[in-house]
Amino acid sequence: MNVNLKTPGTNLPRTNPALLAKVVCLAAAVLLLFPGAQTSLATGFNLFVSSTVPWFDTGIDVTAGTLVNISASGTVIYGTLPAQTTGPDGGNYAPPQYFSDAVLPTTYIVSLIGKIGGTTAVGTGTPVPEGILGKGPGFVGSSYSQIIPTSGRLFLGFNDRVPSFGDNSGSFTANVTVPEPSTVALAAVGGLTFLLGGRKARKQISPHHR
Repeated sequence: MNVNLKTPGTNLPRTNPALLAKVVCLAAAVLLLFPGAQTSLATGFNLFVSSTVPWFDTGIDVTAGTLVNISASGTVIYGTLPAQTTGPDGGNYAPPQYFSDAVLPTTYIVSLIGKIGGTTAVGTGTPVPEGILGKGPGFVGSSYSQIIPTSGRLFLGFNDRVPSFGDNSGSFTANVTVPEPSTVALAAVGGLTFLLGGRKARKQISPHHR
């Protein structure tokens, strides 16, 4: 029997770039087809969103296709009258519930809102998908769970009339949960890599070494 001993680390299977690209694409497809699987791992952030400025930079960068969950609470005073208080859902403002000079003019007034990209300046970025149908683009409220279609920095804000932030007080407490890559997708990548690597390794075994 002819035994060929090799130095550890030599003649290792090489990675095929085209094959690796297919594996990565497959993992991405798993994430897009099964967004619920992304909840297997998650990172949470506890934030305070002030009512005295239109937008707050959360410091969280979101990738397109990510399922973002936000739970919010707290009370904001948006004027000098005792009745001028609101929670993240807004809604206690006397009709109309929309104002052309609000941060987001087509979204419920005095509510918690969100956008992707831009800066803390009004008129920048893209509103997140509305958390409740009919409350307008960017509406987050007290309970939010939506897949974000664009990549960028997440901003949260208070949808008051732009000239009226000077007499506001209070803030919302927001818990933002951003899932990490799905364990399903990671398992798919790991499994395929193992199988492909094993197959290449078997091809390198010479018949004379049996």
